[in-house]
Amino acid sequence: MAGSLSIDTDPCIVLSVLPYNDGRRVVRILSESLGAVALWVPEGSGKKRQVGKWHPGALLELRGLTRKGSEGLIRFKEARRKFIPESMFRDVRKNAVVFFLCELMAKLLPEESAHPEVFTLFWQTLMRIETESNVAWIHAEFVGQLIQALGVAPERSDFPSHDVLDLQSGEWKTEMGVAEDHLPAPLGDWFVSLCEGDRSAFECQAQERKQLIQAQLRYLHHQMGGLREIKSYDVLEAVFA
Repeated sequence: MAGSLSIDTDPCIVLSVLPYNDGRRVVRILSESLGAVALWVPEGSGKKRQVGKWHPGALLELRGLTRKGSEGLIRFKEARRKFIPESMFRDVRKNAVVFFLCELMAKLLPEESAHPEVFTLFWQTLMRIETESNVAWIHAEFVGQLIQALGVAPERSDFPSHDVLDLQSGEWKTEMGVAEDHLPAPLGDWFVSLCEGDRSAFECQAQERKQLIQAQLRYLHHQMGGLREIKSYDVLEAVFA
């Protein structure tokens, strides 16, 4: 972990919130300049109690970030909302997508490893979730583009209608191996299309979308060194069933 820091302003996305026993919360965020870090967030009291803004998916601007030495959590002077979600709170599907993506990012990204391209992609995706009416594919599109942004996306196959995508190696094969680690045609080709941000070439049913998302998570597990189980995934599947 890096040492002391002092930053005037920095946009961030809230990933998770954990209540603490002395009137504070430990909030894990994705910061544009710091990457994934944890904050001390005082709850305050009376009219100064401001806890409503701290929820997964919140888009904030932090001011006066500091940390002394390399130990302990980051503190800040002020947190301002950059956007107030409305439909995200009312729509159970949007809420499920947000929680899934926030948990994924919290478990995937290493501590204090900034990736501005990933931050921008995540910020824009959360804005899409708030403003678009149909969110059935947003999470699959985001994870595909995330794989591309992290530099681990597979190349296209020369024979997309026949080849099988090996999720462990990212290479193409001519026959199936272990089912959970191999994605058959045409799902393998659609997997690459999602990485390229293009969903125009196919139309999947719900079951095929589920297979693609499970393949994306398994692919990240292999490529990024052991992604832990995303517990909110089952809820996500339930609301889209």
